Amino acid sequence: MEETKSSQNQNIDNVLDSVSDEYLRKKKRNNKIIFSCISAFVLALAVVIITLACVRIDLKPYFLSEPTNISIHTAEGTYSVTPADENYDRYDDIYQSSFNSSVLTALFTGNLGAYQIVEERQEHFYGDPDNKTGIDEDLAEYLTDNYVHLYYSQPQSLRNADGSQYNTIYSSRVGAMYYKDVYFNISDTDTEQELTFYFGGYRTNVGSADEEARIVKITVRANTYKLYQLAIGE
Repeated sequence: MEETKSSQNQNIDNVLDSVSDEYLRKKKRNNKIIFSCISAFVLALAVVIITLACVRIDLKPYFLSEPTNISIHTAEGTYSVTPADENYDRYDDIYQSSFNSSVLTALFTGNLGAYQIVEERQEHFYGDPDNKTGIDEDLAEYLTDNYVHLYYSQPQSLRNADGSQYNTIYSSRVGAMYYKDVYFNISDTDTEQELTFYFGGYRTNVGSADEEARIVKITVRANTYKLYQLAIGE
């Protein structure tokens, strides 16, 4: 009788051991599947991050075309160039590359090819509004010792990020905005940072003359250090 009972207990132990071994095998198998899925996800995420870090995007407002004249002002002096000059290509390569940022950086900073236009109603742009020349004291407050001036001989159309014509928001009559002069600061440190373009925005043929230009801002990200180096001859 005791032998029978012992045999039954042994059989029960064998069954429990078998169940336990099967449970452990399933648990190990599930853990391997989970680990494989996590590893695959981490690898895919790493590939995406590396790709986004390598792919470059141009953050310069797309509607900015080739200007008639460019002057880079620094504390050391002024560097001027036109599209007809032999050294224009060097300037243009540096200028264009200043606004190339990684897609990853653009995503984190919220500047993936987008921008907002800010129109300053009460701030004047030109020192001489009638002739559209000079810098008004309102604009001067925004400019540092190191800045770039882009001049266009013909009026240029100010456009939104979606390609549509920008219309002034400070007028009883809807009117398209144009500009002939643009300014932006450049940095003497080699780092990517926020950069604001200052446009002399105005409406054409308001009454008998063009409307007085106001400061219109567009902020993007850029590294303008090489433009600074170019201007000081480094």
